[in-house]
Amino acid sequence: MSGYHVRPATLRGQTPRYEEQRNHVEQVRDNLSAAFARDRNTLGHDEYGAGLAKKLPAIEEAVFTALQNLITELDDTSTGLHVTARAYELADRPRQPNS
Repeated sequence: MSGYHVRPATLRGQTPRYEEQRNHVEQVRDNLSAAFARDRNTLGHDEYGAGLAKKLPAIEEAVFTALQNLITELDDTSTGLHVTARAYELADRPRQPNS
């Protein structure tokens, strides 16, 4: 024994949490995208509104890139849990002679 025990089903059982979080972040992204689209032209016509309007594309890009990176990480974690569970199941299978 290596000093630890892994239950593949427990690993798989954690994937819904990551999937729920991914779905939540996707909803947040979609809501934020709609808010940007709706309110983009309401910054005002003063100096501050004009200044923000110039910066807004870069701000949006940074925000949506970060959200997409988070979604990707949550997907990768969920997939990784499945892959790791499968690897432990394969490692725990009795070996056949000459294999």
